[in-house]
Amino acid sequence: MEQQGRYIIFFDGDCLICNRFVQLLLRIDRRKKFLFSSLQSEFARTTLTNIPKNTDSIVFLSPTGIYLKSEAVLKICKQLGFPYMTCYLLKILPLKWRDTLYDYFAKNRYRWFGKNEFCTIPSKSERERFI
Repeated sequence: MEQQGRYIIFFDGDCLICNRFVQLLLRIDRRKKFLFSSLQSEFARTTLTNIPKNTDSIVFLSPTGIYLKSEAVLKICKQLGFPYMTCYLLKILPLKWRDTLYDYFAKNRYRWFGKNEFCTIPSKSERERFI
């Protein structure tokens, strides 16, 4: 599958919230714009060479660059179209504020929501969207 020029979302495969976010995106991304890969995958290790090795936040790879944390979430929302793109208005908040909130949530996500206890098996139609 050709990935160049595509939108790829890297997510923490152990994170329950991250996996639910991916499931939500699979439902609302009717144009099938996004591809998905776990941060724990070999593809992520070989593709994301310019980000810190211990990154466990969402990473968004688009034709315009690589985005992390709150910037990644906002760029993803922007690509989804209306009404989801309205979340992009949060861009007016300073990056430091947004990432501080993101980091607080990320730091507590396992305690608040738990970890995935089993791997979600994508349906046959969803499988083509995972790298």
